[in-house]
Amino acid sequence: MHPFIEKAKTEGRALLEIEALSLLKDYGISVPEHRFAQGREEALEACQALGWPVVMKVVSPDILHKTEAGGVVLNLTNKREVIKAFSRLMALGNGGRRVLGVLVMPFQAHEVELSAGMFRDAQFGPVVTFGLGGIWIEVLRDISYGIAPLSSHEAEEMIASIRGHAVLEGKRGKRPADREALRDLLVRLSRLVMTEEAIQEMDLNPFFPLEKGVFIADVRVIV
Repeated sequence: MHPFIEKAKTEGRALLEIEALSLLKDYGISVPEHRFAQGREEALEACQALGWPVVMKVVSPDILHKTEAGGVVLNLTNKREVIKAFSRLMALGNGGRRVLGVLVMPFQAHEVELSAGMFRDAQFGPVVTFGLGGIWIEVLRDISYGIAPLSSHEAEEMIASIRGHAVLEGKRGKRPADREALRDLLVRLSRLVMTEEAIQEMDLNPFFPLEKGVFIADVRVIV
């Protein structure tokens, strides 16, 4: 069992996002460069190291859905905005919720939002999901399913079977998504959840398809 999963299970909580990112990286899944900061100066140093613009998120074991709680601030472009955002995020702990610090990541411009994830089915075991992400996962429910472990061919079938797959093909002058990177993500995700049996649910939503690779903007892991 991965040490972060064991720790979260012992403490009866979901993985912190910084833990979830480390978990993905340990299983060969590419994650964005990121920094954890507990103080304002440390947050500013993280922004300088990563380069502008950045995204800042609250890190709290008591806040699972960060966006709904106001725990995500996008496209910060200067020190003044970072100081204001840091204060706002740390203030989320005023209601008795534990706030450990902030996660700082690069802000990635994008045209398409995708989602990938996993849930455990009583009959089939770990089931991997793929579809449009962001708000569209709730509105359109354009999702495909595959039983882990996945082969590259099965991952490709999942990608091709969503109704919105044409957005990955580079219409109207847009560059096509890196299909190999999408397949690799789904295959590696399926291997991860086969190995880490304590994971009950996982969401990578959203992640962005790039011309080369993918950019995972948010990850949630329930044990």
